Amino acid sequence: MPIRSFCTEEGVTWQVWNVMPGHRENTERRIGYDRRNPEPVIRYTGPERRVNPDRRTPAPLLSPHLALGWLTFECPTEKRRLAPIPQHWEQFSEAELARLCSTALPVAPIQPFIPMRDP
Repeated sequence: MPIRSFCTEEGVTWQVWNVMPGHRENTERRIGYDRRNPEPVIRYTGPERRVNPDRRTPAPLLSPHLALGWLTFECPTEKRRLAPIPQHWEQFSEAELARLCSTALPVAPIQPFIPMRDP
């Protein structure tokens, strides 16, 4: 994942990088038998009752226009997102990156979870 830095005409320094959503390779650890038990798991041979073929795969949380990835632009006070990723954006000049940044959509900051205290 390449990261570029550029400065706008207003003097704001931005960083930009691409984000490619998807499955990470080799993340599934529940394959095969139960490692806590020396005996292999008895395989169910009845009819399939699950609705989804793989219940471990969650439904996608991304909107369709983000499915192929996006560019993230970030400065100390703001974050923006641009989709789809332009081809060869890594070779763009600073002026071209600044133009893309100006068309990118602002992203709402994520608020940290603060648990309520009992009075």
